[in-house]
Amino acid sequence: MKTHDYTLFLSTTLKFEAITRRTLPLLNSYFSRYPSRSCDFSIAGVMMWVDYYGYEVAEVKHTLFIRGIDPESGVMLYYKPLGEMPEEEWRQLIAESIQQGTTAKLLLPLECDAEDQESLTGSVSTESALMEYLYPIERFVGFAGKKMEKKRNHLNYFLKNYSDAVIEPVNERNIDELIAFTEDFANMHEDSTLALYENNKTIEALSDFASYPFIGIAIRLNGKIIGYSFGEKSGDTFFVHVEKGDISYRGIYQALASNMSKVVNTAYPEVRYLNREEDMGNESLRKSKESYHPTLFVNKRIENISAIYPQTLLRIA
Repeated sequence: MKTHDYTLFLSTTLKFEAITRRTLPLLNSYFSRYPSRSCDFSIAGVMMWVDYYGYEVAEVKHTLFIRGIDPESGVMLYYKPLGEMPEEEWRQLIAESIQQGTTAKLLLPLECDAEDQESLTGSVSTESALMEYLYPIERFVGFAGKKMEKKRNHLNYFLKNYSDAVIEPVNERNIDELIAFTEDFANMHEDSTLALYENNKTIEALSDFASYPFIGIAIRLNGKIIGYSFGEKSGDTFFVHVEKGDISYRGIYQALASNMSKVVNTAYPEVRYLNREEDMGNESLRKSKESYHPTLFVNKRIENISAIYPQTLLRIA
């Protein structure tokens, strides 16, 4: 290979640093300019999972790089960069940033509709636990249609039997109650370590809710919070990051989903899809997400990356 093929890349290196609260303006600037339907490129998608994956960030030539480590396998994960840099260059920089002997993979968002999802299986390397489920927002407003009959029945039961329920925005007036509800929610659910991590990070997000680009609703009945939901917008997609309800009230989750959709529809009329995110390999979550009949999926195409060192390339050249 000719020397000039590398001269563009050798003058630049990626200097990663840990993602913290100070990183929020940087993330916001890229996520707003390069909207994605994948929750990997959302504020909560990064900040709520920063400790789990050990996310780091680098910015070079008006391009944002994010990487983390899969805690179970120890594999370094690189996400598709956002910005102006040509693909050939960012691939080279990623390869040069990998330490020798480190196993690394590149995750690329890959959209497909429900009809193409089955044919996709086996054609490319993907991870099913990381697949995101998307739905037309209008489907959740009233659960119209034959496919949504069971959901609509649950919603109608809630509306009929809990007619005194009040919908209110998530804000400083109810944050403390929502945190207490979330703590009780964790105590009442014997879940995985992953679920407990998510619950704790939800409490952290609620504690500093105003600092994030989130909107949310809470449902109050007889003066008590019985459920809440919040998320954020990116382009034509709204990410439902958190949805927690007291299942002793039949239809609570349908009521949350329906009312959250109405609020999003009013606040962001440009939104077409609700992204209810990944099932993380949890069978009950998978069945729940499938029961709402997703129409679009965001898969993660996985590519192995081999380390490349500039000094080696120079010697070869």
